[in-house]
Amino acid sequence: MKIGRFKGDDGAERLGMVVQLNGEDHVLDLEKAARAKGGRLPFANTMIAFIDEGRRALDFGYEIAEWAKREPNPGWFTRLDAVQWMIPVEPGTFLCAGRNFGRHRDESLRFWTKQGVNSVHFEFPTGFIQLPHTLVPHGATVACPEGVKEFDYEVEVAAVIGKKIERVSEKNALDAVFGYTVFNDLSAREWQRKEMQNQMILVGKNFPGFGPVGPYILTADEVPDPSALTLDLKVNGETRQHESCSDMIFSFPQLISFWSRVGLAPGDLIASGTPEGVAMHRKPDPFAFYLKPGDMVHASVEQIGVLETRIA
Repeated sequence: MKIGRFKGDDGAERLGMVVQLNGEDHVLDLEKAARAKGGRLPFANTMIAFIDEGRRALDFGYEIAEWAKREPNPGWFTRLDAVQWMIPVEPGTFLCAGRNFGRHRDESLRFWTKQGVNSVHFEFPTGFIQLPHTLVPHGATVACPEGVKEFDYEVEVAAVIGKKIERVSEKNALDAVFGYTVFNDLSAREWQRKEMQNQMILVGKNFPGFGPVGPYILTADEVPDPSALTLDLKVNGETRQHESCSDMIFSFPQLISFWSRVGLAPGDLIASGTPEGVAMHRKPDPFAFYLKPGDMVHASVEQIGVLETRIA
């Protein structure tokens, strides 16, 4: 199931499910369909409520979608390309893995070796916090921060936590996942480099709008093996990144298990890290690849969808 949050005519949050209708993708307004069927949603019309309901919500969504396709009414459906998506969920915590794809770690290490760093410690996952208020939805325009010349992209998969967990085992970690979405970890590299020289990172990843995420969530029942997902990023139609999650150093079960030590709640996000191909490590001149005003970025994950961001 592809389920997301979109703005209704009144600007309020609504739950929408992506369905095929007459051979084209449409978004079904779950509440409108439920009322037309003579009932109502068995949970609040919010993503967190849907996540909290677990299997019951999934079963209801599949059932109402099948009914709506048999009894189609234009008032319940909106063409996919006409939907104004919101961020798929509002996380309390968003943890992002760093240098977690093998070939990206290698390209990164080649850069840092020139700075006098001779190894990368990988006893356990490492990463940073994405501040929730920096998140923006599919179709957003993100401004390059004043003074930033090294504005970079990073396509990632983000796992959406589906229940409260603490110190969950790797064996049981995927049972705690509600679904997966697309994340573009925008980065100000000159800020990041300076912060990393001080053994930390925060500002370089958290300027306003630096967290495009969406458009929606693909539920975990359709992703038996997240390591099989393939990521792709294009800038103005040119492929910059393309890699399978099989290149992840720490898998989603490992990331979730490790970071569950801090306690995770429904709606929290854990991002995969990014594959090789970022602008920062492009040869011979990374400045030919950094994002510039007017660029259109399409970050996608096979099976999930395409996250579009315009740079201003």
